[in-house]
Amino acid sequence: MEPSYGQPYQNGQQQPYAHHYPPHPQPQPYGAQPPPTHQWNLVPEPHQSFSHGQGAMPPSYDGSINPDTGLPTKFNPKPKFNDLWALCLYLLQLAAFVVLSYFAISKVKDNNGTGGPGGATLGFFSVSGLITLFISIAVGAIFSIAYFFLTQAFPRQVIKGTFVLSIIAYLAVALYFIYRRLYLPGIIGLIFGVLYASMWWFWKSRIPFASVMLQTVTSISREYPATFALAFLGLFLQIVYSIYFLAVIAGAYDLYYDTQTGTTPVKLQVLIVFCFFSFYWTSQVMENIIHTTICGVYATYYFMKGSPQGMTSSPTIESLKRACTTSIGSICFGSLIIAVIQTLRFIANMARGDGDGIMAFVACLIDCILACLQGIAEYINKYAFAQVAIYGKSYIVAAKDTWHIIQERGVEQIINDNLIGNVWSMAAIMGGLLSGLASFLYIHFANPTFNANGQFTLVIVIMGFVMGLQIVFTVGTVIDSGVATTFVCLAEDPAALQRTKPELFERIRRTWPEVVQGRY
Repeated sequence: MEPSYGQPYQNGQQQPYAHHYPPHPQPQPYGAQPPPTHQWNLVPEPHQSFSHGQGAMPPSYDGSINPDTGLPTKFNPKPKFNDLWALCLYLLQLAAFVVLSYFAISKVKDNNGTGGPGGATLGFFSVSGLITLFISIAVGAIFSIAYFFLTQAFPRQVIKGTFVLSIIAYLAVALYFIYRRLYLPGIIGLIFGVLYASMWWFWKSRIPFASVMLQTVTSISREYPATFALAFLGLFLQIVYSIYFLAVIAGAYDLYYDTQTGTTPVKLQVLIVFCFFSFYWTSQVMENIIHTTICGVYATYYFMKGSPQGMTSSPTIESLKRACTTSIGSICFGSLIIAVIQTLRFIANMARGDGDGIMAFVACLIDCILACLQGIAEYINKYAFAQVAIYGKSYIVAAKDTWHIIQERGVEQIINDNLIGNVWSMAAIMGGLLSGLASFLYIHFANPTFNANGQFTLVIVIMGFVMGLQIVFTVGTVIDSGVATTFVCLAEDPAALQRTKPELFERIRRTWPEVVQGRY
């Protein structure tokens, strides 16, 4: 007999989550009868106290079901437009950047028409140069695919292995600095290596949950390969936009740089700061559109796969539409915060390079503070945009709810992010090294004409490393977005997973019992 999750009692027994969920007049049937309450540990024992700071405080879940869709009320596949002011401000500054770019790039074309020093680099676009680029891309792509299947098949072993590799990398870099008699960075690296190694004893109990999360997310992503295509499209657009930005910067210098005095006018400095601000903001918007879209796909799977309504026909396309329409204002808002911090860091770095000793020290201190703020803001944004994708919230509401999740689930959240993020960070480094090595081997044995004297060897190897690094990171972006989304869904509505995918819920509950409890 199928349970009715909207009713607090059935056959004289309290149903799972009845302690947390209000009754609903039109319950929806799901799956088979769940195990007894005491087995699931979903309802606390009567003698437990839940006063603040004592015992486990149960979270305030809203598990009500929409009778028209059969989905949780909070999940909103058709949200309203939010934060439109941020979208308008973004379009305004983008229009100003496009107008500036027209004059700047026209100036670059005029200068190139008179003949410039760019002929030396044309060799990169020869057949040999393109083959070198293709080899680095192919090696990075093959490695990322192989590594993806490896993490799905052996998630626990991969997490443990990359954790050990991280410790070895920290200690190796520290010993290298000490060997070169750079004692301060060597000691700092050694301290971090020892601290990271000591974390093993505190984090190893969290590895089973991280393993389930990693295996689950990679399995879901295999069902929706369009998420990878979208991530690589985002990478391509970022590269194209970066080239466009560099052309605008070069044109701005050609327009306003004072060649007679060799100084940079205030007008040019303001334009350069504006260009960097626009670049940072647009880059963040593009990156966060991809992240929010992928989060929407995983949220759709979480709530709709196995529900009476079932999955939509094109979850990636539908999620992309929401990210580019109803959620775009919130994306622009959150991206603006990061862009402002990045621009301030750019100004601080300019002051550090142009100032005296005291000014350079103050600028360095300000840059360190801003770097910490940027890291915190980026971490909150990752989960806030997941909230935007899942529930259609405005950015402020999403950020506040993210902070509440951090307060309730902070330990599990941070450790889980670190363990899984470390998997793909080490993979990106290995992929970059393999791509750089492949590029070096090709130019060493093929000896292309544009590198006859070996003058471009180092540049080619670095380019190969960067390409391999970016390709693996792009695959890791899909996994990272999926992990963040799944964690938010579990933290806010674990009942949805129990209804639609009870076997997966049981696996997660065994590795993370607190999924149905509040913070201790």
